[in-house]
Amino acid sequence: MNARRRGADAMAIIGLGLCTPLGLTARATQVEMAAGTVRFFETEVLDSAGEPIRASVLPLLEPELTRTERMAALAVTALQEALKGTASLGIERLPLLLALPEAGSGASFDLKALLKALNDASGPVRLESSESTLISEGRAGFFRALTEASRFLSSRKASWVLVGGVDSMCDRDSLAHHAHMGRSLGPSTRDGTLPGEGAGFLLLASPLTQGQRGLAPLGWIVGYSLSHEPHCFLQRKPNLAEGLSDAFRQLRTHPVVGARRVDHVLSCQTGENFWAQEFNYSYLRNAPLMPEPLTMALIAASLGDVGAAAGPIQAGSALHHLKRQAPAEEDPTRVLVYGCADAGQVGACVIEGDS
Repeated sequence: MNARRRGADAMAIIGLGLCTPLGLTARATQVEMAAGTVRFFETEVLDSAGEPIRASVLPLLEPELTRTERMAALAVTALQEALKGTASLGIERLPLLLALPEAGSGASFDLKALLKALNDASGPVRLESSESTLISEGRAGFFRALTEASRFLSSRKASWVLVGGVDSMCDRDSLAHHAHMGRSLGPSTRDGTLPGEGAGFLLLASPLTQGQRGLAPLGWIVGYSLSHEPHCFLQRKPNLAEGLSDAFRQLRTHPVVGARRVDHVLSCQTGENFWAQEFNYSYLRNAPLMPEPLTMALIAASLGDVGAAAGPIQAGSALHHLKRQAPAEEDPTRVLVYGCADAGQVGACVIEGDS
């Protein structure tokens, strides 16, 4: 499929880096997620019933590390993988659009220390960020970052952008906060979730840059959408799925994305009933966009709730799915990825194979 058929707002995925409890590289994480591997461990923190909280933690990180230290270690590892090959591309500066934890999701963290760790690890590439490119919207942050990335590329402010997300809910203070909020899955909380952690980065280029350089992309982001849920998780009101339905509607009516169904759906959500009901309503309202029959995977099944890291990790999972699934027809395979923050921000995107 040529760039014209993909649309002017398409973005080529040139590089990928992931770091999760399932693997320190994108390849390891992708393969383990596809295989259904899980690594949930009992932590030293107890829930309200006196039971150890289970979480998906990276064993290489010591339990006493703070949220900032865990996030920095995860992010640096993923960043260095995503930036491999940038020297040969002549990239000297990169706008950084980073999804971060939403307020109230766990312990506080030191943003300046996190950014310093990333800049120290970026080598000769200078990472450029600002208040508008650091997005504290949890699971929905990655999708807002994609929107901002498209503006950078389409306006030609930059030829390349780096989009990522990092989060950890596995430090002791965040685990205790999670238990205090009554969200720790266990004998006394059946409708809960398991804390997780991870980081991911995507190196993106415009169709023009990709074509001029003759690069073979890992895949394409062909559409994205943003919305807001007025009856969000934190308000505990009846969820009418207005925000997610609207995000899916935007993609269904998109001139490129809406031309045919996606082949698979990947959710950034936690598995709690609130989110399952939300998807069911939104799916029924946008059935022409969805796979038939419906095939779907939840990041929480592999990694628990990884918050702001869910978007880039699921994007990496989508790229792996594209490799494994040969298109049934001439059209390349498409995967829908979506994420919703507890405070109501909603985002979605469609990732397409390069064929």
